[in-house]
Amino acid sequence: MIYLEKTTGITYKRRDMLPRKTNYLWKIDSGVVRSLTWNEDGQVICSGLWAEGDLIGSELSNLHPYEMECLTDVQLTEIPRSQWGDHVDTIIRRNQTSEFLLKISHSRAKDEALRLLLAWLTDRFGEDDQRHGKLISLQLTHQEIAELIGSTRVTVTRIINDLEKIGFLSRKGRKLRFLAESTEQWHYEI
Repeated sequence: MIYLEKTTGITYKRRDMLPRKTNYLWKIDSGVVRSLTWNEDGQVICSGLWAEGDLIGSELSNLHPYEMECLTDVQLTEIPRSQWGDHVDTIIRRNQTSEFLLKISHSRAKDEALRLLLAWLTDRFGEDDQRHGKLISLQLTHQEIAELIGSTRVTVTRIINDLEKIGFLSRKGRKLRFLAESTEQWHYEI
């Protein structure tokens, strides 16, 4: 089989769904994509958040159904199967991220699951804020956060409000700002 050379500069808009392509992966050059499936009841299950440098594609998943939704405008490069060997480190990092998010979604205490997710989001998408803390540049809805931790939107909203009341986070528009000096400090009881 002959595979074409990689194609660069493919752009998708926020909320577009990426097509499934046999024998190709997508390398994210900019933007954020979430991979998702759903259960027999129609409940959405988010299997990952992927950003610049990550590889995504239906070829990396056995989930059915499997979809990839752009959370921001996204710039992609197609990687043909013949070049996958050049991206082993990226594929390993993807596997580690998937396992971490799986652990989070199976946490029984949803406050702990949310704390772990927020710490990960801060590390992955955080920008130093002029005042103090880190600002998460990725804007996720409470529903999208709930889908990541295996919870409900109402529970996520309540926990975020509790974290705001005790001073671990604040809001800057639709973005969250984390005020704790260390994610190790983040512990509270509901």
